[in-house]
Amino acid sequence: MVTISPQKNAPLLFQASNESKNLIGVFKDSSATVGMTVLSILVLLSSYSFGQKNWNKPEPEGDDIIRKGLVAAQMTIAPGWAIGQKTTNIFLQADLEYYITRKISIKGDIHYFLDTQGSSLLMHDHSLFFGANYHFPYKRFDPYIGLHPGASLIQMRNPDTGTPEINVAIPESVMKVSPAISVVTGFNLYVWKYLHFLGKLSYVHANHPTEWGTNYALDEFRLSFGLGWNVNLIRKK
Repeated sequence: MVTISPQKNAPLLFQASNESKNLIGVFKDSSATVGMTVLSILVLLSSYSFGQKNWNKPEPEGDDIIRKGLVAAQMTIAPGWAIGQKTTNIFLQADLEYYITRKISIKGDIHYFLDTQGSSLLMHDHSLFFGANYHFPYKRFDPYIGLHPGASLIQMRNPDTGTPEINVAIPESVMKVSPAISVVTGFNLYVWKYLHFLGKLSYVHANHPTEWGTNYALDEFRLSFGLGWNVNLIRKK
């Protein structure tokens, strides 16, 4: 009878054990790969379903956008043309509007004076307005008129400073707040529920009394045109 020594069987048993471990490792790796694949497929299916739901959702109409609760805002560079003067003033203009009904809104408007072109005496002319607009909406097109009282912070140069005939001790006026009013007309074109194009023409009037006795009437037309943002704070039932 032939007997097999345990020493000779040991390498065979060790090799079988390593092969079993390798098989288990391969099985684990395969399970992890399958699990990740299934998870990726589920995520893709969920994204596709969500996208299909939003894609099939109809685009909001004008009545869905222009209604109570709508908030609209914009910021743009606005030129201003002084009446009776050959000057152009440049403003950074921004406003915020809230619709209390489909046809009536309240609006805050700020004009920050940047520069003037021509022979203007203006050094500063910053304006702040708050008023109401009345709208004439038609589908996504929203023309309006409005009246906005406010105030202007104004400072001007003395035109007689530096002339040899007159020795003027006051080269510029003291910066002061003066009452102002703005009459506006314009339109908003809502191309998306979060985006609109706008155009606005404002007639602005203010008076600025100076220390050398002249009271300047500052009347000008200001034009704004650009892109604005909008969102409705009230969910439509």
